Parts: sequence; C-alpha cells; structure tokens
Amino acid sequence: MLRQLNDRIAQIVLQMAQQLCSADEQELTDREVRLAVLAAAHLLHTEVGAHRDDAAVSAAQVGADYADIGTAIGMTRQGARRRWPDLAAVTRAARQL
Repeated sequence: MLRQLNDRIAQIVLQMAQQLCSADEQELTDREVRLAVLAAAHLLHTEVGAHRDDAAVSAAQVGADYADIGTAIGMTRQGARRRWPDLAAVTRAARQL
C-alpha cells in the first residue's frame, strides 16, 4: 500500500509541476523543471500538513486526547502536545458534552 501511495504522490507532484510550468510556453531547462517539482512538492506538503492539523482538531472534538492523537500518527503524547498545544481545551470541551 505504501508503494502505491508513494507512486501516486510522485504522479501528483509531477502533474502539479507541469501545471506550474505550463504558464511558461518556452522550453524549460532541467534546473527550472526540477525547481518546479520542488515547488509542487512543497505546496503539497503544506496542504497535507493543513489537513493533518484539521484532522487532529476533529479528533479532539470527539474526545481524543494527546496520547490518542500521538499514537494515531506515530509520535509521543508529548510530541502531539508540542505540535498542537491548544487541543487540550478542545478535548475537555468535547468530554463535557
């Protein structure tokens, strides 16, 4: 499954890079192409990170605590607390309902 995911991510990054390059109708150098791939990978990384943050908040809204969230993504409770310091209040509010 991870192999398929990596292949799909590579395809998405290349498609994004092609779209970034399509604004320039001229022939691109190898350097420009590789920089477009880097820009596309960075954009995808940023968007995936935003989705991860939203998912952490969503999990806290249904009562997941730092240990639960950390376990779900392979980090410690302390790591989850450092990444999302405000989730404790969200979890407390969810558990009071």
